[in-house]
Amino acid sequence: MDEAPPATKVPPKEIRIRAADTGPPVGDVNVGNINGIEEEKELKNNIKEPSKKPSLLNDLLKLLLKILVIVLVFMLMFTFLFGTTKLQSNSMAPNLKEGDRIIYYRLDKNYVATNCVAFRYNGQTQVMRVVAVAGDTVDMTEDGLVINGALQSEPDPSKDTLPFKEGASYPLKLKKGEVFLMGDNRPESVDSREFGAVNAKDTLGELMTVIRSET
Repeated sequence: MDEAPPATKVPPKEIRIRAADTGPPVGDVNVGNINGIEEEKELKNNIKEPSKKPSLLNDLLKLLLKILVIVLVFMLMFTFLFGTTKLQSNSMAPNLKEGDRIIYYRLDKNYVATNCVAFRYNGQTQVMRVVAVAGDTVDMTEDGLVINGALQSEPDPSKDTLPFKEGASYPLKLKKGEVFLMGDNRPESVDSREFGAVNAKDTLGELMTVIRSET
């Protein structure tokens, strides 16, 4: 009986597992590309934009704009807060004279005695002194001006304070919001002795400063 040839061993198949192609391994950097990018950035940084010199026209426009803003601010201030006018009488001489320019404050009209206020009467702007306020009683006697029974010191003792023949009747008690105005130059002042007590709201405002006239 013939013997069978010995079986040959078949080597097992070699199994190879190939990783998926996911690109270059971590850390695989192209040095040439990085150097190129850095050189490009350095080149851009070294290139300076040409400086733009402001033109004369732009400077003039900015200056005109600033001037217009300043003028507008002053116009608003002297429309709503302050007022200015030139005196047209000598009712406050010698302290104030005709031709002097005054600046007054419009908003606060809660006056007290001795305040000087601007007031317009018969088309003329004058400055007068508040001698009495609401609740006070004003009287004119042979001795002079009397407020609440007390004789007042006169601005010029050499001149008498006399009532007008046609004007306010005394004694006069002032109502709420009323003031009695008189000029320091009593003989030449047209004041509350003629037109009576006035409402403080009808005055222009309290005197702030005086700009003397050259004459």
